[in-house]
Amino acid sequence: MDYTCFTLEGGEVSEIKSIHTLDARNNVMLEVVQQMFDLSPTQIHSVIQNERNQLEELLLSKNIRYDALRTALTPSIGKREVAFIFDTMAISDSWYGHEVFDKLIPLFNRKSNHSVLTGDYIGRNEQQDVLFDAFEEAVQPARFIDYRYSNQFYVVYISNISEAAIKTVDKNLRDYQGYAGYADTTCSSRFKTILSTQLVNSFIKHGSTIIQGHEDDRDATEDVNMSGYPFENCGYVCRSVPSSIFGLLLSYKIERPAYRGFERDTEFSLNAVSLNPLPLSEFSIHIEDAKREYLVRDKQGSMLKAGLEGLVTEEIEEVIRSKVSHSYIYNMSHIEQNDTVKFNLVIELPHTSGGEKTRLLASLEYKTKNKTLRLITLY
Repeated sequence: MDYTCFTLEGGEVSEIKSIHTLDARNNVMLEVVQQMFDLSPTQIHSVIQNERNQLEELLLSKNIRYDALRTALTPSIGKREVAFIFDTMAISDSWYGHEVFDKLIPLFNRKSNHSVLTGDYIGRNEQQDVLFDAFEEAVQPARFIDYRYSNQFYVVYISNISEAAIKTVDKNLRDYQGYAGYADTTCSSRFKTILSTQLVNSFIKHGSTIIQGHEDDRDATEDVNMSGYPFENCGYVCRSVPSSIFGLLLSYKIERPAYRGFERDTEFSLNAVSLNPLPLSEFSIHIEDAKREYLVRDKQGSMLKAGLEGLVTEEIEEVIRSKVSHSYIYNMSHIEQNDTVKFNLVIELPHTSGGEKTRLLASLEYKTKNKTLRLITLY
């Protein structure tokens, strides 16, 4: 098949398809295209949907279903996120990433789905104190760490991983001198926020298939192991797609607040399924009485942990509204039958017992006429 990067042709979209995640936070291509061609929201909507359709077709040609990648690309309430830390000063090979993955790949569960991000824990001289403090707060060391400078550490970040799998990897890496330890990055922290600005998406592990990006000028039908990591030695099949579409639609975004200057990410994510993307900061939350009763009756455990069970409807609405800008949206979809646009986001609240923060998934209907986000579910 032919893949055309960011085509502006095609006109009106006949079917609005759901999108797991869209990365306009680390990928500036959409913003550049919009400014260069002065595109309207309707045109940007067509561009994104065209990319999504081309990606689905390309993945199918490689025996991969786009819908099956959701768990790797979106946050999971029932799973963890983890950053494994490696000390490059204890690794003799200058290509330390290859040596690290030579140890890591055999430890992956063959059936699991993950996004894997990698990168060095870099920073300027004046940032070193903050980087050290964040590291010390989050990392559970596997051995004595001779911390000299942040840049000595290489990070492998894995999404959608079970607690048992984290323990298995940690246990099996303990004899490897290059392994420094790990940080559970499921909940927000300074360390997680810093990593969100440093790490890049390396690959998706989808069962026994590895998906990576390759050069845009390479034939889209080709499959290349661009990283060079020894996946094939462990029986994995490598597939690849053009980097521009991988960066836009197959990149996992580590959760962090929507800082000033990065609001366009949410705008483009909404524009993917709506012709009228508006700032969510202007929206109120609406919880119907029947929905409030349902939450109290059927989601009592989650409501109790989050300290919401004793609040009146208006108070719960305000809690959710205050958190909307503190994460990013995903699983954007349009239901044609009733012309409904909806999306998910993760809301993080202090645990009432003072333990680990409570993470709740909120599904919201996006209603532009009265600038309201109607709560569909919360758990």
